Amino acid sequence: MKKKSVSLVLGSGGARGIAHLGIIDELLDRGYHIHSVTGSSIGSLIGAVYATGHHKEFLDWMISLNKIDVYHLMDFTFNLGFVKAEKVFDQIKKMCGEWQIEDLPIKLTVVAVDIKKRKEIVFSKGNLYDAVRASIAYPTIITPHSIDELFLVDGGLMNPVPVNHAPRIDGDFMLAVDLDGETPEKLPKTKLKKGIPKIENQGVLSNFRKFFDPSSEEAHLKDQKSKFTYWKLMEESLNTMQRQITLLTLKSSPPDVLIPIAGESASTFEFFKSKELYEYGRLQAKLALDEFEAES
Repeated sequence: MKKKSVSLVLGSGGARGIAHLGIIDELLDRGYHIHSVTGSSIGSLIGAVYATGHHKEFLDWMISLNKIDVYHLMDFTFNLGFVKAEKVFDQIKKMCGEWQIEDLPIKLTVVAVDIKKRKEIVFSKGNLYDAVRASIAYPTIITPHSIDELFLVDGGLMNPVPVNHAPRIDGDFMLAVDLDGETPEKLPKTKLKKGIPKIENQGVLSNFRKFFDPSSEEAHLKDQKSKFTYWKLMEESLNTMQRQITLLTLKSSPPDVLIPIAGESASTFEFFKSKELYEYGRLQAKLALDEFEAES
């Protein structure tokens, strides 16, 4: 079978987005040409890193992070959210350099939401990091991002898998990745290093710390109801809303290939599972592409 060009759509889903990197590598190893990437939230970040040609370095960095490293990347604030994400973007800029979207060697489309006007904002030009920073602004967690008169938040809020914004060319096929899918495959458990520096802040920030502290009493509670904290309630509420949007979007604009990544494989900030998530993405890509190639 002659390998085709791919219009790649990368969905939102926090740390599960590391699976996007496994899917990209599986496509490349099979000889496919990715002519464009369209992404929301983490999908836009992974798309940006790939489009700059530095996705291998980014993956190596992610795999090197343990739970404490991820915690230290959190630059806390209390300004319409409690993470600024500046530390992460400083690292990415050092790795990838400064770019305008229109100058990238691969066509990139980034989806964000103007929360004031309640509408999608689609970036295909302009500063790369402004667009991606807006697209990953997970409501109440990562602070919103302003560009001119726009007050922007996470693209996944309105369009978790933005297939309707993917550019197409003759003879290509669209491959979309849903990071809140349902799959039978199980992700291997990650062994975590214990211990994390104490912080004095209480309330929401204290709950955030407990999420990153495997030695905390809460992390070992057997009562699942007790684990349903403020953080978990907020995350699951947004995920429930986004799931319904995704189902409707995929029904109205079905891709040629859909790769599901199980929603329970990792929560939003579990980037310390990057190695397993990458391998899981490759596995799911192999299954989907084997079926697609057999049918083709």
